[in-house]
Amino acid sequence: MLSQLFEQITGAILHHSNQQQDTGFDPSGLLNHVQDIFGQHAANTGQQFAPGNLRSSSQDQYGDAADQGGSGRFGNVRPASQDPYGDPADR
Repeated sequence: MLSQLFEQITGAILHHSNQQQDTGFDPSGLLNHVQDIFGQHAANTGQQFAPGNLRSSSQDQYGDAADQGGSGRFGNVRPASQDPYGDPADR
């Protein structure tokens, strides 16, 4: 149950992030914080929490926006490997 709620919230954050690509919004910090909150809640209440299957952008079925040549609808998007905060999937 907790994992399903987490997946719904994660989906909402990622959907918002996709709409904000032109602003440079990076959801990774927020996603990590939300995951930590869910993990703490699960530990405090004795519930099971499996945060799902976080994958790197290189495994994204829609591709990496940075591979679009830096032009078009994605603008000047850099690949995840250049993210100064790292990739959550590498943790």
